[in-house]
Amino acid sequence: MRWFRIDLHIHSVLSPCGSLAMSPRRIVEEVRKAGLDLIAVCDHNAGENGKYVRKIAKGSPVVLMGMEIQTAEEVEILALFAEEEPCLVLQEELYALLPPIRNDPELFGDQLVVDEEDEIVRSLEKLLLSPVPLSLEEVVERVKARGGLVIPAHVDRVPGGLLGVLGFFPPGEWPAVEISPWLSLKEAKERWPELEGRSIFRSSDAHYPEEIGRAWTEAYLREPSFSELSLAILGEGGRRVRPGPALKEG
Repeated sequence: MRWFRIDLHIHSVLSPCGSLAMSPRRIVEEVRKAGLDLIAVCDHNAGENGKYVRKIAKGSPVVLMGMEIQTAEEVEILALFAEEEPCLVLQEELYALLPPIRNDPELFGDQLVVDEEDEIVRSLEKLLLSPVPLSLEEVVERVKARGGLVIPAHVDRVPGGLLGVLGFFPPGEWPAVEISPWLSLKEAKERWPELEGRSIFRSSDAHYPEEIGRAWTEAYLREPSFSELSLAILGEGGRRVRPGPALKEG
């Protein structure tokens, strides 16, 4: 086993807040420059561009399918999948549930599905930044029912973070969490003692190409894969994760 560098929270041009430069091809280029071994593209309530990132990457880096889902409580979680189908099926379910608010590209930004040739496949009309009308518990159940992993995103942040919004971990198993790029591990544990004993991730939360590689997590694995990551979160067989250094403001 050895240490691998991972980033499980990268946005693409499918997120309205993501740069138009964040095409699948550009993401792979920047990820390779940054020396990342395992990534996930997690757009707001959508995961479709992940399949094109996978096509381009061809296993280098390994690309997990993912989404950043906003629950009815306005808590954001990362939903990660080994394969495309369960992620894309869940995307369609969530999209159907989103409120009928049309995206205004001039106000929020474009929501584009872009293929491996940098061609626009389609534009999603509903605003993806809206919360889905499902509770945190219901979202977690849907993700796990499809074999996915759940990692609460930037738990310390307000808005969006589980601890920042709710102030506590609700009932259930929460073995892994993500902290914000700028929050040190020491400060995180001082503010939230309940983080102790959980696998803590740090991600770039990149919305622009230059942000890819700015923050990461290291994982001690046999190989960079969904199954190995799942074991590392639980600390099985010597596998483990450790967040990279915090970013400095400015």
